[in-house]
Amino acid sequence: MAQIGLKYLICSKLTETETEATYAGGKIMAYAIKADMSIEVNEGVLRGDDRIIENVKEFKSGKLTLNGDHLDYETRALILGHTLTTIESGTNKKMTAKGSDDGAFVGVGFYATSIKNNIRGFRAIWLTKVKFGVPSESMETRGEAINFQTPTIEGTILTNVLDVWKEEATFPTEAEAKTWLNTMASIGGTP
Repeated sequence: MAQIGLKYLICSKLTETETEATYAGGKIMAYAIKADMSIEVNEGVLRGDDRIIENVKEFKSGKLTLNGDHLDYETRALILGHTLTTIESGTNKKMTAKGSDDGAFVGVGFYATSIKNNIRGFRAIWLTKVKFGVPSESMETRGEAINFQTPTIEGTILTNVLDVWKEEATFPTEAEAKTWLNTMASIGGTP
């Protein structure tokens, strides 16, 4: 299935018990520019009679690299553990980043348009447990041309308490994909 585009980059704080994974406080992270996922597997090979008789490959972890237009202070506070305070008239915020900050585990979702046999669908992906590190940023002076600089953030994809690392579904309409992601992230309202 070919894919074009990327939309609706969201996250939600993960809370786990011994038997349940739930999400609350879902929010849009940024306008989505790019999402890259790479998965690592544990592999075991059993040899006997001069050949491989068993081969097991299981999910180990993954790397999620996201690029969006902007990560606001509230999103950074959630995923990186930074502290927000209100300054001046009560409308401006200050973010303080400490070396010991450790953000929450979050679920992360997004969707892309898929095309198969000239029929479009919307593939929605929900990564159940992600832990992010401090984003990379680049800034440069404006020259004769305007070059946008946007943050890139990397996270580790893990399995949740239910041993699930990803859920995905393909829908015939964009609204259905958004509704499903909103349900996964506990985002209220209409898409």
